[in-house]
Amino acid sequence: MTMKASKKSIWKLFAMSLLKSLVAICVLLAVGFGSYKISYYFLSKGATEIKTDKDSIQQIIKDAQTEDISKNLIYVCNEKDQITHMMVEICNTDTNNMDYVTIPTKIDYTIPTTMYRKLCTISENIPQIMRISKIKQYFDDEEQAYGYGLLIVEKMIGTSLSYYTVLSEEVYQNHYQEVKVKVSYKKTQDPNATASPVPEASEPPSSSTSTKTKMKISCASEAYINQLKDIQGDEKKIVEFIQAQYDRVNSNLTVTNKIGYIESYEKMNVELFHYWGVPGSYDGKLFVVDTKAAKKFFKNLVENVTPYTEPQDLTTTQKTTAQPAATKDTSKDSKKKKKVSSKGLNILVLNGSKITGLAGKTQQKLQEKGYTVPQVGDYKKETLTRTQIIVKKEGQGEDLVKYFKNPEVTVGMVEDGYDIQIILGTADANQ
Repeated sequence: MTMKASKKSIWKLFAMSLLKSLVAICVLLAVGFGSYKISYYFLSKGATEIKTDKDSIQQIIKDAQTEDISKNLIYVCNEKDQITHMMVEICNTDTNNMDYVTIPTKIDYTIPTTMYRKLCTISENIPQIMRISKIKQYFDDEEQAYGYGLLIVEKMIGTSLSYYTVLSEEVYQNHYQEVKVKVSYKKTQDPNATASPVPEASEPPSSSTSTKTKMKISCASEAYINQLKDIQGDEKKIVEFIQAQYDRVNSNLTVTNKIGYIESYEKMNVELFHYWGVPGSYDGKLFVVDTKAAKKFFKNLVENVTPYTEPQDLTTTQKTTAQPAATKDTSKDSKKKKKVSSKGLNILVLNGSKITGLAGKTQQKLQEKGYTVPQVGDYKKETLTRTQIIVKKEGQGEDLVKYFKNPEVTVGMVEDGYDIQIILGTADANQ
């Protein structure tokens, strides 16, 4: 009897211990869930005046439109709803430059509290520390994911974006390849200016230090370059290409607005496209975007007013702390470029100002100065503000600049039978 009583006592003790453990686990789960709900409540509190989910998305779509310098956020998604690649495409219609800036997707970004409060009104599933590659998994549908993802990326790189485009992994593989480069920039030590995770407290207290980061950036593949070369300068082919591409992508910019860039696409040289890596560093597993440095870098790209004239050298270190080297033309050869006289060349003057008689007056003025202007006409596209002087060869047209108000001289395609084409803008109405 004593042995049986002892066994009973042991089982009773075991049962009581197990019960206490289960109760403790339930209490911990309850406390954890309660803490989450309380945090969510306070983060959401005060956000009642925020636009609704539908209104916010509609505003993003409404704001997607053509700009003189567009910044297109390109997402690349696989079948598992993961963002595998991300780039910002900068199309400058003033210089006809095209830049692509790669943003790694292995990033844990801490969303600023104010923005996070707003996002909490959309979904309880959104974490404040967000893995960029998983953006799609935090929202109920794709339109939400890409629209709000664009806003999050804007915060992360400190730069406003124009619209977004989504490519499949298959399209990306057909059009792009990855190249390993070194990116040099001034590393920010200010935690408020650096995308998460926050720098360790043990890091040097100095305001900035130079650093180089090895990273893979996306560049146009040889096959894609050849495809673009085939349509270069042909408006009809470019339109057909854009329309065909839109059947395979998702974008909040309409195909009609995309075709609005057709004039720049005609003049762009795919061999002069430039490719960059966003300023930041790897901590071993994840990439950390330096928001302050990124903001400065994007500003330099957007404000660059010099057209690219040489292919980019990707074998050298990319310096993002100053204006891209390719945008500066300080070589001795460039300073010694000889101006080619436009006298004796056939000049076509088109009126792009929609101001009656301006082309005729310009023709008379140039002919009085000894230039050959056999014909004038109307420019049938949009009204221009700044006069454009389009020449066939480098160095031509420079002697015509003094007759116009800050004109833009570019090398491009002109009408058959002419060497120079001048498209008048409204700025020269009173010249």
